[in-house]
Amino acid sequence: MASIQPILVSLMSGLLLAQVAQADTSKPSDHELISPYQGSVLRERVDEAFNAYRRIVGTGRDGAVTEAVEGKLSRLRYDNPEGRSTLEIERNYRQALEGKGLVVNFQCAGKQACRHNSKPTWTSINGLNLGVGGDVRYFTGRLPSGTGHVYVSVAINPQRTYLHIAEPADMQASMVKVDAVALASALETQGKVDLPGIFFDSGTARLQATSDPALDAAAGLLRQYPSLALEVVGHTDSQGGEAFNLDLSQQRAAAVVNALVSRGIDAKRLGARGQGLAQPVADNTTEEGRARNRRVELVRRAGS
Repeated sequence: MASIQPILVSLMSGLLLAQVAQADTSKPSDHELISPYQGSVLRERVDEAFNAYRRIVGTGRDGAVTEAVEGKLSRLRYDNPEGRSTLEIERNYRQALEGKGLVVNFQCAGKQACRHNSKPTWTSINGLNLGVGGDVRYFTGRLPSGTGHVYVSVAINPQRTYLHIAEPADMQASMVKVDAVALASALETQGKVDLPGIFFDSGTARLQATSDPALDAAAGLLRQYPSLALEVVGHTDSQGGEAFNLDLSQQRAAAVVNALVSRGIDAKRLGARGQGLAQPVADNTTEEGRARNRRVELVRRAGS
């Protein structure tokens, strides 16, 4: 039977956004939410104030089933101590987290059950690189917090443990300025232009309030050039099936059209079209590339 060593878990009251201790900035430090398995060595920690993350919540015919979450992200990679099994390490983490209220959404053990190397691989989805061996373990779940849920994913192979943590956080808004003059210039010279600053709730066509400046700029452009007519074209990344992405991109394009109509633009001057994942502009194997591929494009109608 695997032994259980104490793993200290501390849930901060309210937001779990405590700053990393500043005593030694030359090397990464453990996450404030959970201490590592005793004897582990932290090799890497990457923090992002706000980003999207694909949490693996199951396996299907086409490989991993994912759930999109957003917030403050932390990715940690540890070297495991020698002589400890993946079962023992996994059980320690899980017992400690469940003691603090973790609800496990998905778990798997072994290469056949986890299917981490099926296309797309887990590495390409969210950076969990469990290698090619069969002795792997994984679980993911959510912890209650004062502002929603903290999502924790733990992946283990004989050599390494990965901790991925997504915490509630608000995106810093108004960081992208949309210039109607620049939009007009691009439409004049290229016939199309990406509309930056458009944000949707993950996996839906629901526009976020942070999209208002971009929508206002597009509406201002159309008012400034009353003969201009546009096709609003939605694009997605490669996560999910082709049919799902095609439908989602169509709905998102229609949502932008509706937002422009609500700003007084004649609906006859606008059309909505979805391209799904068919026209990527960046590599879909990285989160940065997928973010670039999730976009809304304005295309000038011929003769306008």
